[in-house]
Amino acid sequence: MSARPFEFEPAGLAPVPRQLGKYVVSQVLGEGAMGIVYKAVDPHIHRPVAIKAIRAPLLAPGAKDLAAATRFRTEAQAAGRLSHPNIVSVYEYGDTGHECYIAMEYVDGTSLLELTGRGERLPLDDALSVMLQLLDALACAHAQGVWHRDIKPANLLITPDGRLKVTDFGIARIDSSDRTHHTTVLGSPGYMAPERYTDEAPDQRVDIFSCGVLLYELLTGGTPFRGSSSAVMYQVLNQDPPAPSSLALQPAVPSRFDSVIAHALAKRAADRFADAAQMRHALCLAADRPIRPTVSIDTLLRLRGAPGELPTQVMPRASAPSAPPASPPAASAPGVPGWDAATLQRIETLLLPQLGPMARLVVRDATRHCHDVGSLIARIAGDALDPEERQAFIQQANAACPGSRPPKSVPSGPLPVLGTTPMRPDLVEKAQRVLAGHIGPLATLLARRAAANASTREQFFSTLADQAGEEVDRKQLLADLWRIA
Repeated sequence: MSARPFEFEPAGLAPVPRQLGKYVVSQVLGEGAMGIVYKAVDPHIHRPVAIKAIRAPLLAPGAKDLAAATRFRTEAQAAGRLSHPNIVSVYEYGDTGHECYIAMEYVDGTSLLELTGRGERLPLDDALSVMLQLLDALACAHAQGVWHRDIKPANLLITPDGRLKVTDFGIARIDSSDRTHHTTVLGSPGYMAPERYTDEAPDQRVDIFSCGVLLYELLTGGTPFRGSSSAVMYQVLNQDPPAPSSLALQPAVPSRFDSVIAHALAKRAADRFADAAQMRHALCLAADRPIRPTVSIDTLLRLRGAPGELPTQVMPRASAPSAPPASPPAASAPGVPGWDAATLQRIETLLLPQLGPMARLVVRDATRHCHDVGSLIARIAGDALDPEERQAFIQQANAACPGSRPPKSVPSGPLPVLGTTPMRPDLVEKAQRVLAGHIGPLATLLARRAAANASTREQFFSTLADQAGEEVDRKQLLADLWRIA
């Protein structure tokens, strides 16, 4: 899952349990009317997970929403039977007798709502990339007899490497089951198909309609049906929105996409695309050019934060000393004197999946020792990435930074430790895994830096606890570290 599994109220309103099932809980990621989502770690394999727990009052016999617990179980069953790179994975459904929870994939992703909620348009290539990834995910779900029924920007996450992840199957329908009733209207007005408002039994084409709404929104910057809930319902049932190409937009939406959207938004399910694969094919024909498999770096920067800033959800929780930049011979740009800010931002974005918030520090530190982009990329690959990650990063970085010259050789061998240290490599590696369970990708470089400056295990562990940040339980972290000593 991720930091945004569903639309949250502010976090921090409920006490954080130490454990749910076998999972060790570290913090609250967010709270909603139905449940609470925690960040946790599977202690057996040191894998970070997101735990979605249903609120206890909803499990009580006298609960007002009697179907809440059933929908929660349906979410686990629906997503749990799906395995696809564009769908958040569900690992386990747990029921302790007092509480129910779902353990799922933890994704450091940003909701697409962060961008569409500001009324911004995606570049055409990125809008098409989002749609193709979504349709691939839905094709997998529909093949397993599952339709999502709540496709909207808030339930679509974009990872730091540009991959889309579909989440929140809370009101999914499982074919041939009685988990949800045809007359139950659950979903988001404006994205719901006409048959969701009527007694007509819906099928997977409700998701096709939602895809049509989303494509319209990505291309135009606004949804096709707007207003109050009743006004939206009337429009969905009775009115066709204006064709995207007819709107006064700059740049204009190519007219070849009008028919794709109109087909997806047909009032009668029988008039829509029969399935996700058919809509995907139509979209590819309308695009008339190759479509990127992932969202571009420039859009990721817009999505995850303003230029020159780290995305808020991956900001460091502990301050790290910034390395003073040197002055390479190129023209100055904001952030690091002598370096082009856009180039550095592109490199930082490529590093986010591996290094998280430390990406900026690593790039800034490398600028002190390099005078051209090619050597900068090579140094970062050798200093900060594992051997199996280096070649892919170098290729992506050179492609993303026009004018950079590939290095003469690709760094190889083990990841170096900064400076000399008496810490055993196996101890540093174990400590890194423990720390990652508390703070995520930031652990890699913090562990290396702490090891480089520690003369004893006590000092090493204490430094890690100091750098982990105020949100981490220091006593618990130290206890976990000493278990590996």
